[in-house]
Amino acid sequence: MSIIRFIISLYLLSNVANVYSDEYPLIYISPNPNKINVDLHASNVEVISLGKNDVNFSITDILRNNTNLAFSQSGGISSTNQLRMRGGEANHVLALIDGIDVNDPASGAEYDFGQLFSYNIGSVDVLSGAFSNVHGPDAVSGVINIKTRNTNAFNVAVGSNNTNLRNYSMAGENGKYQYGIDINSLSSSGTDDSGTSGGRNRYESDNIRINIKSIEHDFTLLYFDTYRQNDLDANNGLADSEHAHTDINQIYSKYSFQKNISKYIFSKNEVQYSTNKNNDFAPVTGLWKTLTQSEKLKLKSNTSIQLKELFKSKYEPLLSIGFEYKKLNFTQLVKDKTYGDGDQMQGEYNSSYSTELIYPLENLQFELSLRRTLNQKFDNQNTHRFGVAYKQKNKKIFFNHSTAFKNPTFTERFGYYAGTFKGNPNLKPENVLQYEVGYTVNTILKKFDISQTFYSAKLKNEINGFASHSEGGYTAKNMVSNSYRKGLETRINYNINRYSDASICYDYVDSTQYNSSTGDQQAENRRPRNLLNINYNNNFFNNISINSNIFYSSKVKDTDFSSYPYETVYMSSYYLFNTTLNYDVDSKNKVSVIFKNIFNREYEVVSGFNTPGFEVLINYRNNF
Repeated sequence: MSIIRFIISLYLLSNVANVYSDEYPLIYISPNPNKINVDLHASNVEVISLGKNDVNFSITDILRNNTNLAFSQSGGISSTNQLRMRGGEANHVLALIDGIDVNDPASGAEYDFGQLFSYNIGSVDVLSGAFSNVHGPDAVSGVINIKTRNTNAFNVAVGSNNTNLRNYSMAGENGKYQYGIDINSLSSSGTDDSGTSGGRNRYESDNIRINIKSIEHDFTLLYFDTYRQNDLDANNGLADSEHAHTDINQIYSKYSFQKNISKYIFSKNEVQYSTNKNNDFAPVTGLWKTLTQSEKLKLKSNTSIQLKELFKSKYEPLLSIGFEYKKLNFTQLVKDKTYGDGDQMQGEYNSSYSTELIYPLENLQFELSLRRTLNQKFDNQNTHRFGVAYKQKNKKIFFNHSTAFKNPTFTERFGYYAGTFKGNPNLKPENVLQYEVGYTVNTILKKFDISQTFYSAKLKNEINGFASHSEGGYTAKNMVSNSYRKGLETRINYNINRYSDASICYDYVDSTQYNSSTGDQQAENRRPRNLLNINYNNNFFNNISINSNIFYSSKVKDTDFSSYPYETVYMSSYYLFNTTLNYDVDSKNKVSVIFKNIFNREYEVVSGFNTPGFEVLINYRNNF
């Protein structure tokens, strides 16, 4: 805590103006949002904006109700939840909370979306596609940028499965700085994940956010503590258990400093530090079994230079130069040493140099970004992104071409699970080559808009985490043949009148990998080919509103691990109907009733795991 006190003390002594910098979509390397025209960006970017009174306490619900992203949730509320974008793996998605990299190196280098419960999410930027040139090796198939807000409010919710959520938020400001503190707590008896006994699986999740910022300084601290009761047997198979559980502790921090060095030069520097601890307990005895822990340090420096005067141009070309250094440590302790000693400590680092040129013309914008990453353990990597966009009045058409890479995770290289999995230290990085083409059309009165994006990507050296090991069990291997992802994303929004609006989102995703047994490309697991999302919002009498959502997923391929040899299974298509009713008692008090899966549909998204049926939550909010 001495470092935190030092940063806060330094911060409070800073002589800064009474102006506060807003967060922005982290699309570019450039740290200066005032010089970027996002509408001309060579991509279709989804920005989910949430009103101050919207009842959105789960990041999963926010994304599931507003996008067509594919989730794989292993059970009820707060259970393990993987997100896949554009047919990629869960660890191909980079998750950011207020710009902090929250992917966990100790659990497959992915972010578990079942852990974030917060009433103070202001907006979410969804950047689909390869962004390694800007955000590094985790951003292979997309970036989820979650941005919080500072408010004064109290929330309490109760509902099905003995679910309780509580929130307390406090915010303030003076002439030099502003601050926000959020405390969120969830408890639930959950569902019977295995469906074998009717016994429910208990979940608890607590998180705290502290933010202090001014126009030049920004400090954020995040803390997560999650408890999950798991339905697993001694071999990690799905079975009823009273003793198996997991404790997860995470701390994330970021300090950034940004400043106008001159009229034409803007600089932003930041340091991020995080620790993740995952402790698993045995299903038979309830005693400690396995511990995985990670530590991550990231240093970033970005400078943007306005080139208008240098080029004597009437436009505003922008050059950005970036540097990044990342250090990772991984620790694993294993109780059962019957099949070998899994205790280990591993570490690695990488650094990168990047540059981006954004050159707008009359109706055109050219974008070129290059990044060179120097890896300690692997070959160095060069990535790029080239894009061009043409916009005239209410229409935009764009094209971009990009490359990305993903280093093998610690789990894939060194993971050890007695009798079931042993890592492969000789893995190579995965490499992606992608192109996109798309358009956006907005009507003059902005009542109707449509956007479509077609993408195609080739993945080389895809890592298969279920390859047979010579000593028995499984390991990870690079696939010899290429894998492919292609698809079409469609978004339609219609503002019916000043009180109501509707939207339709449809995604077609074709994600395949080579099957050596059959000699052809076959669909990958847990990637639905068709996803449809329909939303309707309406306000009545100025104090009553309704939000209704219909979500459809086509059938999903998965693997049944309940018996050996493992079998491929296909889970049926399904649709869900959800509705939220809001009643504003007055300017400070609000009551909401959330109905989930109203028609009580039975469905699976992960083979063998039960999903919740019909659920109701009642939420009370007080703004003070």
